[in-house]
Amino acid sequence: MKSSFFLVLLLFQTANSWPHNIIPLSYDLLFKLPIHEFNGFTGSMVLHFNLSSLSDNITLDAVDLHSFRNISLIRSADLTEPTLKSIKILKEKVELKFEKSLFPGQYLLTIGEYNGRIGNSSEALFERRNPLLYTTHLQPNHARRLFPCIDHPAVKALFRLSIVHPTDTVAQSNTIAMDVHVENRKWQRTIFQATPLLPAYLVAFSVMPDSNLQLSRQTSFGVTVRVNGESRGLVLRVLDCALASFEILAGLIDVPLPLNKIDFILVPEYDGGMENWGHITVSETLATSGDDAHLIYLIAHEIAHHWIGNRATIDSWNWICLQEDLTDWMALKAVKALLTDEIRLQRFQLAQYVEIQLVEDFLSPGHSLYMPSKINQELINRHCYLKGVVLLDTLESVVGEQFMYSVIKSLVGSHSTYNLTTFTSYFDQIRVDRNATVGQIYEYWYTTGGYPSILVENNGPSSRLQQLSRPLWPLKMTSTLAIPQFVFSESIVFASENAPLLVNLNFTSFMRVNYDSLTWTAIFKYMFEEPELFSAVGRAQLVSDFCYFYANDKVDNGTILKEAVVDMVYSKPEFFELCDWNLYWCHSRSDQSLFAQVVRSLALRFSSATFESTSAFGCKNGMAARSMNQFCERIFGRKCI
Repeated sequence: MKSSFFLVLLLFQTANSWPHNIIPLSYDLLFKLPIHEFNGFTGSMVLHFNLSSLSDNITLDAVDLHSFRNISLIRSADLTEPTLKSIKILKEKVELKFEKSLFPGQYLLTIGEYNGRIGNSSEALFERRNPLLYTTHLQPNHARRLFPCIDHPAVKALFRLSIVHPTDTVAQSNTIAMDVHVENRKWQRTIFQATPLLPAYLVAFSVMPDSNLQLSRQTSFGVTVRVNGESRGLVLRVLDCALASFEILAGLIDVPLPLNKIDFILVPEYDGGMENWGHITVSETLATSGDDAHLIYLIAHEIAHHWIGNRATIDSWNWICLQEDLTDWMALKAVKALLTDEIRLQRFQLAQYVEIQLVEDFLSPGHSLYMPSKINQELINRHCYLKGVVLLDTLESVVGEQFMYSVIKSLVGSHSTYNLTTFTSYFDQIRVDRNATVGQIYEYWYTTGGYPSILVENNGPSSRLQQLSRPLWPLKMTSTLAIPQFVFSESIVFASENAPLLVNLNFTSFMRVNYDSLTWTAIFKYMFEEPELFSAVGRAQLVSDFCYFYANDKVDNGTILKEAVVDMVYSKPEFFELCDWNLYWCHSRSDQSLFAQVVRSLALRFSSATFESTSAFGCKNGMAARSMNQFCERIFGRKCI
């Protein structure tokens, strides 16, 4: 392999650092809510921290927090109390300046009271009115909207929470409540056990009506699963999925968690879920109307995060896709183990494949999995969970499933924080040739943007494979012929004798494949005659790849072939669910179409929501196609599909 595949990026060397001289040891937090006078909450905090260098200020991450009162600082070594000179509230910080410089050592910072806001979106501390619910979502950088902190994934501390809430409500948090007492006719206080060491974004609590239903069951690992919601049937559905998912994942990862319960809070008007330690929030809509595959996947994903993300956390947001994709890889193991309906499983896999195409073609073409340090949820959703999971599946095909399990077990069992280098180190001793290791190859896949593509030409006794994309990729090959496991060069010729060379069937690696026109003709003739011999993803991939290369004038006799492909798909719609998306490039030449603009604007919404129910998948008449055409008719006066 050429050395250009393995250029060392300087950014890797600096990704782990954060510009703070404060190392939090513990937070004691008290929140009182709701305060109707300003639609917010009051908070107080005692922060025990270590100051690593001489400084005349204590600066913490804080956004939209105000009215700081009763602030004091005590130096642990001699119990002296430095004099506070000023409080400066900056855009994303609060700076406490002292008259004299503070020496390195341990300190206790007390903020007796401050105020914050309760929103109605789905971040920080937010509310839902029907029914009344207050809950939190602090990933990636919203902890600073709840309390002054060092809001960084690598900075872990112990948290002790107390919630003062109305007497007709119940409060839950990351850990079990150890005391609940009534303060007066209106308010009661719930005090929770201390958490293990966590980054600030995993702190969570919810305040709900005391009429809310809670059902619970204990796993064989001693962890109690509790689900909170209004509908008994809905709560039972989530509880069944959660219990089964936890049993499978705990058995596979085989690393104990310092955990005695996991709460699931069903949240209306909320997308997806959030893996807060012991306190998972889940979309009520998905739990109500989502198909079994997507519900198992979501719940298993959030549970798997308790090992990958909670126990062992990335040391920088640069690696958030590694964390999310490893978690997805484990969650998909639970989906395959629990979903007994093969058709539903294939639909789920098909939806994932289509999401990858939407993102790679329209939302974030050319991106790598390396993320900027300043991250937001939209960036995470547009980059993670998709091609990175395919890359991990490809990695598994090289080293084996059991080796992958052993890597995850070691990673979460021996690391509090980790990064890409930590992960790839497990594969650096596995060589694919004298110049390249599996670890180096995966690092290249992870840090290189774009969608590699290849051309396969079958010419009688020989077949030729050529990489079309630049830069060249180290490509893991699966094929119908005996060819090398990895292809590193631009072009290579194989003896094919009487059988054609077909590669990457069923999308086992992240690449597009083009063929010569005769091979395409043979593939679609066979698919028309025996469609059930291809998987749902296999059919979609071949149609999508052909249409993509046709739209870019890369297929000889493409127009004639295109008509045959479209006729085949529409003649057998039951075998080509979500066909509208896989035929997109056959209906739209390159990116000049008005349709392309529409798809770009709607693709994220469709990929994250529309494909989650069975009714979405119909060819030409599914929910995705109907929604697209309704939008186009309103805006443009005609259908797009």
